[in-house]
This record gives sequence, structure tokens and C-alpha cells, in this order.
Amino acid sequence: MGAVFFVLLLLPFIIPVLVDDAFAAEGDITAVKTQSEGNNLEHDTDRGKWNSLVQVDSDTYALAYSGEDRYGFITTFTISSDGSSITEVPGAILEHDTVLGNYNSLVQVDCDTYALAYAGDGADGFISTFTISSDGTSIVRENTLEHDTNAASFNSLVQVDSDTYALAYTSWDEDGFISTFTIDSDGVITPIR
Repeated sequence: MGAVFFVLLLLPFIIPVLVDDAFAAEGDITAVKTQSEGNNLEHDTDRGKWNSLVQVDSDTYALAYSGEDRYGFITTFTISSDGSSITEVPGAILEHDTVLGNYNSLVQVDCDTYALAYAGDGADGFISTFTISSDGTSIVRENTLEHDTNAASFNSLVQVDSDTYALAYTSWDEDGFISTFTIDSDGVITPIR
């Protein structure tokens, strides 16, 4: 009788735990470091628009964004696997465009080469390539191609095969375009269509 009473006494504490687990869906999101939690990292106090973040290695990430004066920046961060720690890599920031750096879309080309589609000078369309070390301490621009002399906003750059990339974007008069390019492991960019 005592065991039954003990189980009945514990049920109000056990059932909520079991119910929560039973209704937890795959893909549920739990905040670890967020603005609402008050524990996120403010990496730029002037401006931080048109962000595009890619993974460099197991705990290093590269961020392309429009910063101070709308210039184009790339910087790197170390983020722990559980998301509890976000640290900017000291001294690893590259101001790659001193006119404009909006509508960024950053992708990895190979182990240390990255391609960035963005709106640069005159809001024209550019693709630049960069070498970023695996620890994020070094960021070097390699090549730049101006692919649209009218405009290029809302860029979305994706890898099609080992060296072919497709770029969807908005150009002049807000018309939509898809262009293709090859980008080799040295960061050389060649337009296809």
C-alpha cells in the first residue's frame, strides 16, 4: 500500500516531464544565446545589415555584412558546439569594399576559399572570392568580378557542382535573374551565363 501511495504522490511531478518529452517535436528551437535572453554578442556597434554566415570549421564561422558607412566587411567568430560561447576572432576583420557592401550571400568553395555575391559600387552586382584560414585568423580577398552593371540586390548564391555556382538576384527595374559562374579553388571567377 505504501508503494502505491508513493507512486500516486509522485505522479504530479512525473507526468509533466513525460508529456513535455512526448510532445517535443524534432526541429524545436531552444534559445541559447539571443537578444531576448540578453546574452548574445553585439559584434558591430555602428551597423550590421545584410548578414550572411557560413561555417569555416567545427567551431569557426565567417560573417559577411554591411557595416559602418555601408561598407562591405567579413569577420570571423568562434562558436562553441553547444552555442553557449560566441567570440570574435581577434584582429580578423576585412573591409573588402569601401563603397558599398549590401545584400550579401557567402558560400564555401573549398576548404579555405569562399565566394561572396553582393551589391557594391553603384549597387552593381559583384562576386568576390576570399581565402579564410581554418582558425579564422586570416582573411584575404583574391578576386572580384562585376557581373551586373545595373543592380544586384537580394542575392542568393548556391553551389551547383564542384566548381559551378548559381546566383539568383534582383536587377534593374526589380526584375529577377539567375546567372551561373565557375569558381575554382584559387578563387578565379568565370561567368557562364
